[in-house]
Amino acid sequence: MAKNKLVKNVTIDELAVIINKGFDGQMDYLKKNFETINEKFATKDDLKNLVTKQDLNEVKKDVKYIKENLDDAGKLGQRVDYIENVLAIKK
Repeated sequence: MAKNKLVKNVTIDELAVIINKGFDGQMDYLKKNFETINEKFATKDDLKNLVTKQDLNEVKKDVKYIKENLDDAGKLGQRVDYIENVLAIKK
């Protein structure tokens, strides 16, 4: 009997309004989430500013040059040791 006291006679029109309010809330929630998802995607302007293949080739050339000349830099310590020994500089 306690349940019957809580139950109200609802017309079909009232029920339709209640259901519609539930759908509206869900639609607002979905719209909000879709807007945040859209913000994460790149735009045409973002894609225009991407690095091109030519830029990458220049970077590869620079890295290759550094690798080729890195051996000379590795010998630098030996050269310093040699000069210190010749000049009799104490470490």
